[in-house]
Amino acid sequence: MNENYRLADMFLNVSEEERETWKIDNDNTADWALDKIKESREEYERFEKVAMAKIEQIKSVLDQERKKSDNETSFFESKLREYVETLKMKETKTQKTYALPSGKIVIKKDKSDFKINKDSVLENIKALEGYEDYIKVKEDLAWGDLKKNLVIDNGNIINKITGEVLEVEGLEVEVKAGKFEIKF
Repeated sequence: MNENYRLADMFLNVSEEERETWKIDNDNTADWALDKIKESREEYERFEKVAMAKIEQIKSVLDQERKKSDNETSFFESKLREYVETLKMKETKTQKTYALPSGKIVIKKDKSDFKINKDSVLENIKALEGYEDYIKVKEDLAWGDLKKNLVIDNGNIINKITGEVLEVEGLEVEVKAGKFEIKF
């Protein structure tokens, strides 16, 4: 085992060219490499836990400051609202404004808008006469059904039912590369 650790010291302190020529040529060296990977991952996990704890600590302090700011802002906004309600403000169709040197106080008026559940409205409007022009019919590909009848063979898409090679723009074969994994 000591020989393997000497190999590690040599490996980590050598040039890029020497790294490329270094090879794992037996089970002991392969097992040692797995240990090095495991140690590296464990060190990262330890570091990550410390960093996440620090992040949580900072988030907690930030959250306390946000609450403090929200309380202070809420207090002063309520006092400003009480004050401007006693004043004559510039008024438009959608808002009231009052200008001061440090900023402008804006009170937006209530606004009515539609709240819609499209599925419910669609079902109910179908029953009304004269509203047919407001209903759209949408085409969609039944991909799940089509896919069940397709197979990939030598990079070609074949229709299992007809046996024909299906060549359709927008449909092609994608090869997803295999993956090397190490599991502990």
